[in-house]
Amino acid sequence: MKRRRRQRGSRQQRAQLRDVLDAASAMTAAGQEPRRHHLVPRFYLDQWSIDERVQVTDLLQQRRTFEVRPEHALVETNYYRINEGMVDGGSPVAWETWLSAVEGAAAPLLPIVRDDGLHTIEPELQGQFLQFLAVQVTRSRMWRYQGRWLLGEGYYRMWQLGKPGAIAAHLERNGTEPTAERVAELQAYFDRVIDDPWSAARSPELEMKASMRSANALMPNFVERVPVTFQSAAPLLTTDEPVTLLTEHHGDMDSPHAGFHAAPVIAVPLGPHHVLALFRPDLPAVDTTRNLSRTDTLELNRALLGNAHRHVVSQPGERLAQRLFVPDLKAPMRLRNVQHDGRTLLQATPQFRWSGERDAPQRPVSFWWPTTLPPAPLPPETPAEWAAERRHYNAQ
Repeated sequence: MKRRRRQRGSRQQRAQLRDVLDAASAMTAAGQEPRRHHLVPRFYLDQWSIDERVQVTDLLQQRRTFEVRPEHALVETNYYRINEGMVDGGSPVAWETWLSAVEGAAAPLLPIVRDDGLHTIEPELQGQFLQFLAVQVTRSRMWRYQGRWLLGEGYYRMWQLGKPGAIAAHLERNGTEPTAERVAELQAYFDRVIDDPWSAARSPELEMKASMRSANALMPNFVERVPVTFQSAAPLLTTDEPVTLLTEHHGDMDSPHAGFHAAPVIAVPLGPHHVLALFRPDLPAVDTTRNLSRTDTLELNRALLGNAHRHVVSQPGERLAQRLFVPDLKAPMRLRNVQHDGRTLLQATPQFRWSGERDAPQRPVSFWWPTTLPPAPLPPETPAEWAAERRHYNAQ
């Protein structure tokens, strides 16, 4: 039965993908390719709208704050556009069309999840909403920033290419003749991408595939968690990275409770007075009827703000995003050598604004936390198909 269900689900996914590709091709044929792409969908931003305006604070421009219509907020031209002919069907808006399908399924569910809870809708619809949340993680600027950094400075440091002769030796190991021109070309590439991680060579098609695969890999973690929607006494902020991992101390870079598999709570604001909390299934049950106090909301907002890449969204007139302290962006990853089973391994740990900060939020929303956290679960084993995809990606 399980195999039949998987096969049926796989056929359904292929049929849905075919529908998306056909819709994208139809848009291209009609000359109706959207160019302005939302980093966070409009229907989500609408939750913070008053008189059809939301307030945006830019953390990278000295907290410049402005009001704008939700359809014009957190928009970037061609952000999801791929190269024509590179994906089955050929349309350069295939990624944007797929995202529109995911958003279209989630949009009518958000008010229900906000007002009644995720558990009140049928499992298939729960899966659609959780897929939307997973996609919000892997479509984001921070996700791309981490990937580009790993292809640039991360790769350079991992292979210690700054040592004399290291680039030539690296080329030779990979079957390329280490001519002076090729060495100089590669050195110029690393000089550029270390200075500007966004300039790292990564095709939009690979970014699309990595985003979709990674979202699918997150789904089992999201599905097994316990979802509870809470109300807050004071207004909540949201950001361009709305899916936020909560740990005991947000500054602790070595916490065993970091990462999507081990984070005790994953928090997602659903509006200025509602937040969805996804609890790890081994945590003790919390009081689901209790609302967030003003102190709870303040600490949660500090955590949410620290997860932002650049933009914070709030209701017009709300000044919290301008007043709350939040550290600057850090390098997206920390690389360090660790010992494991007698071997020295290079560990890459994602970094966020609060990483390494002593005054980072601790246990945001105090009543969500047990006195003692259960041991962190082990990371899931890498599925064979994901390992094969990673080998294929690394071979590009």
